[in-house]
Parts: sequence; C-alpha cells; structure tokens
Amino acid sequence: MAPPNPELRMAPDMWAFEALYAHPAMLDGETLRAALAERLGAVDLVADGDTILLALRDYCVDYSDKKGVPSEVAIIRAGEPMAPTDYASALEQTWDWPEKESALAQCQHCVLVSEFMGRGLSVPERLEILQAVMHVLIENGGVTAISQTNAGCLLNPQRYLQAHAEGFVYYGVVNVRFFNISNRPGEMLMDSLGGATFGVPDVQLLFSEMDPAEVSRFVFNTSVYLVEHGNVIADGHTVAGIDGHSKWACKHLDALVEPERLVVDIDPHPAEGAGQGG
Repeated sequence: MAPPNPELRMAPDMWAFEALYAHPAMLDGETLRAALAERLGAVDLVADGDTILLALRDYCVDYSDKKGVPSEVAIIRAGEPMAPTDYASALEQTWDWPEKESALAQCQHCVLVSEFMGRGLSVPERLEILQAVMHVLIENGGVTAISQTNAGCLLNPQRYLQAHAEGFVYYGVVNVRFFNISNRPGEMLMDSLGGATFGVPDVQLLFSEMDPAEVSRFVFNTSVYLVEHGNVIADGHTVAGIDGHSKWACKHLDALVEPERLVVDIDPHPAEGAGQGG
C-alpha cells in the first residue's frame, strides 16, 4: 500500500457499523477489552455499561494542541428496539447473502459501534482497527447481522470472518451498488459506497450491454485503488477498460444516486484523444 498523502484526500468520514442481535447483546467491557488487546496491543477500558469506551494506546493521533492522543472505539447499546424496515436500502444492495431477509427479520436489538478520535490515523491502521473490532464482537457471540453503515450493505457475520481470513481486506468496507435506470430501458448504473470513510471519492459507471458481474469487479477494484492511493484519478485521466485495451475517460461529478457525494464518473466508451492514465 502506498504511503499516505494528505493532499490526495478529503476529510475522511468516521467509520461506524451496527451489530444486530436477535436477543439482547451480552457485552462486558473487560471481556471486550482483553479480546481487542490480543489484536491491537495496549487497550484501556475507559467506560463500561450501556456505553463501552475503549482507548487504543498503540494507535495515537497528533493534534495541533495535543500530541499522542489515543484513538478510541465506542460500543453503544441502542435505547430503543430496532426496526428491520430501517435497513431496507442496505437489504436491497446486499448481493452475496441469500438468507439476508430471514436473518434481518430475526433482529430486534442494535449495538452501534464507531471510531472516535481516529480519523487522523492512516488507512491501514483504521482498517486494522475496524476489522479487529468486528472480529471481537462477532466472536463474542450473538450477532445475527451487521449493517455496514458506510458501505450501505448488510453482512453475514460468519461470511465476514471467512472473507477476512481469505485475505479480502476490503470485503464489507467497500460495497458496489446496482440500479436499473427506469426511464432508459437496458441502461444500468453501478456505483461504490465506502470511499468517503477514507477521504476519497466513490466510483460510478453508467452502462449497457456489458456483463454486470464484470462491471461490479471493475468498480470495486477501482474504488479500492482510490482508497489505497488517494484521489489520484484526475479529470481527463483514463483507466483501462474491462477488456484491458480500451481507455475509459474519468471526471469528478456529483453522484447520480444518494447519498450526495463526489464520485469519479467513468465513461465506458473508448476515449478519443485521451489524457494520461490514472
């Protein structure tokens, strides 16, 4: 992974996800602290109870007025029962979990998990913390589904553990969404969601007469490239098309589908007089 270059990134969003349970979550601050310390080194239990706050002393951020501030992880029990209807859009954009509807229907309780004071860390560090926290909560037991807030999708907890064990670092962190264009028969849109967590634009591609599976891989891989390297694809740059030979032109635009955000729009038509590659 390339070293971070702040000039190539916008202010990153805070990462957050929701662990969804069929029964009240059994969470003990000291148990979670010890489990997280096995993965991330020195961890302090700052608060326990309905809100568990954990300080990661080996993952510190420097601020203008204070240096070496430990990043923190907040684990908060929701005060009200969850409503599966709140996750309708995430359900629609979850593609690899056939049992997603039945799993979500079982869920009644929600635990919100987020980073705190950690956005100044590097991309690899933030990913490491996010994945460690997800592992610890899943292995603690009882998680029926995970709503990956930043990526707009639901995750099967066991599939997440398997994918991570197989080396798919960005599984569940970046999601590719699919939309049919209602007033344009045969035209489709795919975009990514999750880039803003790391201060880079998402990717969108409007297309027809291409294999959606191939387009999905292309959008995912391009989005991961931006996450790893920063916003290095400038307006007028081109990227290699799916066939490996054509050059597709890129420019920054407002996203066609909510949430409102900046995206790199890729035109899947061979660029004439194209500029340099990204």
